[in-house]
Parts: sequence; C-alpha cells; structure tokens
Amino acid sequence: MESDFRFSACSEAIRSHSTSTSSLFSLKNTRSYPSILDFYTTTESGDVENGDVAALEYEEEPALYLETDRDAALTDNDKFIVILVGLPATGKSTISRHLVSYLRSLPSLMSLRCGVFNAGQVRRKLTYKGERMPIANSSKEDLFNPRNSEKKNVYARITLEELLSELDADMCDFAIFDATNSTLERRSFIFQEIQSYNDRPQNKYRIIPVVLQVTCSNKAFIRFNIHNKAFNQDYLDKPYEFAVRDFARRLRYYYSQFVPFTKEEFNHIIQTNSHTKNDKSCCVRNDRLYTREDTGLFFFHIINAGLDTDLSSSMTHYPREVSLVLSEVVSAIEEFVNRYSQIYGFQYIENANSFMKGEPVKCTKGDGAKANFTGAALANNNVLAKKTTTLSIPNPASLTSYLPTLCSIINDQYFQSLTSFE
Repeated sequence: MESDFRFSACSEAIRSHSTSTSSLFSLKNTRSYPSILDFYTTTESGDVENGDVAALEYEEEPALYLETDRDAALTDNDKFIVILVGLPATGKSTISRHLVSYLRSLPSLMSLRCGVFNAGQVRRKLTYKGERMPIANSSKEDLFNPRNSEKKNVYARITLEELLSELDADMCDFAIFDATNSTLERRSFIFQEIQSYNDRPQNKYRIIPVVLQVTCSNKAFIRFNIHNKAFNQDYLDKPYEFAVRDFARRLRYYYSQFVPFTKEEFNHIIQTNSHTKNDKSCCVRNDRLYTREDTGLFFFHIINAGLDTDLSSSMTHYPREVSLVLSEVVSAIEEFVNRYSQIYGFQYIENANSFMKGEPVKCTKGDGAKANFTGAALANNNVLAKKTTTLSIPNPASLTSYLPTLCSIINDQYFQSLTSFE
C-alpha cells in the first residue's frame, strides 16, 4: 500500500508539473527544493527521507562529476545528453562509468563536468527507501510486468527531469541517461523534451543528443551479467536461485517489448526536429540572433563489450553551428566506442570467460566483477550490508559453485524463449 501511495504521488507530481505545454522546466511550487529528486522524496515537514538524494546518480560509486574548472571557450554553451539504449544486463552502467573515465583522461575534455543519472537507482530510492524489496505475489505487484510499464515510465521521467534540470542549472555539462529506453514511445518522449528545451529562446544552452546503444548477444556474457545482477540491491537479502529466476523473468519481459534504435528512427528524429513550427523563427540568445533549427543527433553502438564491431552502424548528423566542444566530444565518443574492447572491455571479457569456465576471476575496481565478489561475500556470510562495504574476496571455488544453478535456469531453452534474441 505504501509503495502504491508513493507511485501515485509521483504520478500526480509529474502530471501536475510536466505537461506538453509546460515540459520539465516549468516546475512552479510554493516551496523550493535543492533538486527534482528532493521534490519527490521530501516529506511535508521538509526532511529528505533515507539520506542524501544527491548520491542517487550512482550509489555504488562516488559521484561521477568532474570538479575541475571549466574552459569557457571550450564549452561554448553546448550541453550533452547521452541516451543509453539497451536491455538489462548488457553492461550499460559499466560502460557509463568507463565513458566518464575516458573523458577524464583527455586533456581537451577533462574540464567537462559529467554525471550519470541512473533510473534504477531512482526507482529503488522512491520505492523501497532502504527497505528490502518485497517478493511480488501477483503480476499486479510486479513492476517489471509490461502491464505495469507506466510505473517504469514514471521513474524514468523523474530521472530525466533531474538530468535536464542540472544541465539547465549549469551543474553538469555531459549527462548520461542510464536507463533501458527500450521502446519507441520512451525515446520519442525523451527527444520531445530535448527539443522543447532547445526551442526556448530564453535558455542559455543547447542540448546535443547522443544515442549509445549497448547490445549483448553472447550467451556467456549474459549468464555472467545475470549472475552479477543476482547480488544487486534488489536481491541483497534474497536466495541466489530466486534472484536468478526473478531477473530472468524480468529480462524476458524486456525482450518482449524491446525495439532497437535504427537508421529509420534516426532519420525520423532529424526530420521531426528540423521541421518544428518554430524552426524558421528567430530570437536573441546570448546577445546574438539565433535561428531555431535541429541541434544535431549522433548514434553509436557497442556490441558484446566491443568484442564484435559494426563500425557502419554509427550515424552522425551535425547541426549548422558546430562548436569546438561538439567536435571534440563526438570524436572522443567515436574513439571510445571503436577502441572499447582494447581500453576497458578486455578485462570484462576475460572475467566472463573465466567465470564460465569455473576459473578464478580477477577483481578490478569498477569492472563488472565487483558486484560478483561483493555479492558472493554477502551471500556466503549471510549478512546485509551497504554496497560500499569493503569485503575480502572469498575463495574462488565459492564463486563457481553458483554455475550449476545459473546454467540450469539460463539454458538454451531460455535463450530460445527470448523474443528476437540473436
């Protein structure tokens, strides 16, 4: 009942504050809040429930912001949103962290302030607020049933709202929207919000959208990823077999509705954004005449941690005005995608293959094995702890003991049941 109440409150807030006419940037309240998430998690007395909302961007890692001084000449009023597209357990969150790390390493872009906005963390924050996830007794209680897709949309919209607000407030320059964004409807909403923002002459910035699709079709990688998911915050106190079966069910739901980003969608977005009713009207922005037009669109694709490449799938559409930072960012992302397996993916690939062979897995900070070791230690010691708890690595044999259960559930028959699995 409490969870339903929270969902209703969030739904009402979004309906009241994010309409087609007001968009996400017209929040008018009798009270002020430090952030959009504070609006949704602050009680009537003014206390933020369950800790610091600012930590929501990625709770398992320190906040992913570059705190260096910005180069004003470099940024030139451009902001970026990377829209991740991909099924659960494909490595989206890991790739997000790697992308931020890669930008940090480039002298020309190290002044960009980057943030990762994770819809799953927002969902957990607003749904459980530190409580254990209840076991769903029916499909009506299951957030991941397609019939409950509106609930997922609410959490995604809240996350997007926070992201866009931080870009607009000049708290962030490069924002990654870490969610599945698995349907045409969801992505259409995202691009409508971006275009709505860019159409406002009073705004100081233009937001450049970049789509980064993450695909995983390697069975060994999928098994390894599901194994790691069995130890995340949703399943911290659940038996391993229950966690694997439940996540496998979630994944099947997502496969049933997933629509990959295509060239047709890319072209449709460009055409739509280039022919808005205001595209030929002029206004003054930053003391200069500005003609409304599309702000560009870019698409990149990482397949199986970069092990498989399809360079022809990348698509670029530059706006008429190309700033220095736009050129630098697009080139950096292209290089990151093309060399991902060499720079970051090789360790994940090695870990996944070793795990599936029953061999010891290396634990490298920030890679996909982190949840593996942390989760295994929690399970073996039967304790509940925060994700940030430092735990010793258990005997590798204890890790491989999960393999029979994992492979009996995620078997060939399961893969055959996944819609459009390749």
